[in-house]
Amino acid sequence: MTSRISRRGSLATMAAALAGSALPRAARADAIPLRVALVPIWDVAPYYAADQQGYFTAENLACSPFIVRGGAAGIPAVVGGSYDMIYANGTSIVQAITKGIDLRIILEGAPIGAHPPDPGALLKRKGEPLKTGKDLEGKVVGVNALRDVQWMFVTAWVKATGGDPDKVQIIEVPLPSMVDALKAKRVDAALVLDPFMTVGLADPAIELLDWALSRVYPNGPVGFFAITPELAARRGNDIRAFVRAYKRGAAWCNANAGKEPFIKLVAGFSGITPELVAQMKPIPAHADVVPSDLPRLTALMTQTGLLTTPVDLRTKIFT
Repeated sequence: MTSRISRRGSLATMAAALAGSALPRAARADAIPLRVALVPIWDVAPYYAADQQGYFTAENLACSPFIVRGGAAGIPAVVGGSYDMIYANGTSIVQAITKGIDLRIILEGAPIGAHPPDPGALLKRKGEPLKTGKDLEGKVVGVNALRDVQWMFVTAWVKATGGDPDKVQIIEVPLPSMVDALKAKRVDAALVLDPFMTVGLADPAIELLDWALSRVYPNGPVGFFAITPELAARRGNDIRAFVRAYKRGAAWCNANAGKEPFIKLVAGFSGITPELVAQMKPIPAHADVVPSDLPRLTALMTQTGLLTTPVDLRTKIFT
């Protein structure tokens, strides 16, 4: 099987080959509409690049983004027909499948890296003597949602570093409020994602506890674009056109990561200032679904108690 490195290399090569042919064009009157539910995070930059560079238009698609809070809220809307597809974290997709909601995976977002820095980190107050999961017993840890992907990472990290997750109080804290919650001593540690991680690490009152993501789930898949099997059967060619355009967007992102056009793109769809985007470590864009990696997600969900019914995501890949 082709490695992630070679896939990323091929995306960069593709971007070079496409240079000069990606000027945005107005959608034709007969362009095919697609309603795409998104969370405006770094990982969906290829979507916005494909739109900006005219790759969707080149496939005769008229894609419209709709911002959702996450998979738990957006997946029912996809099933109900309000959206045609959604970008969601893998735990929400797996949990939906266990509840009888059948889905098909069409694209994979960027995996957790093999080595730090990660796109998120466990942070603590400066000088607090917290180093391991054992140290967090009896303490309070903030995550953005209970029994979801961040909760899973914290639970796995506590166990992997010698602690008992049942002795750690995990509470919900909105991502933008994580650093303030730490400073106000509402929590003792928090799993903070970028851009808020970058803000936190620059704050003299905050410091790194650990890179929990790569410690417990190196190179693991996290987010996916998903559709219903009914849409896959009815509009398979449209979905394949979307996948082609999105992969061109990923190639553009990898070729321009850290450069002014990419910084402006991310700032534009995320609402983050260009100055802050420039401080963040670019995450290599990813698109191809890697079947051999999918059991790692369900295994970690099972280990942390999020999954009790076996699910083989490899049978849910759109072809």
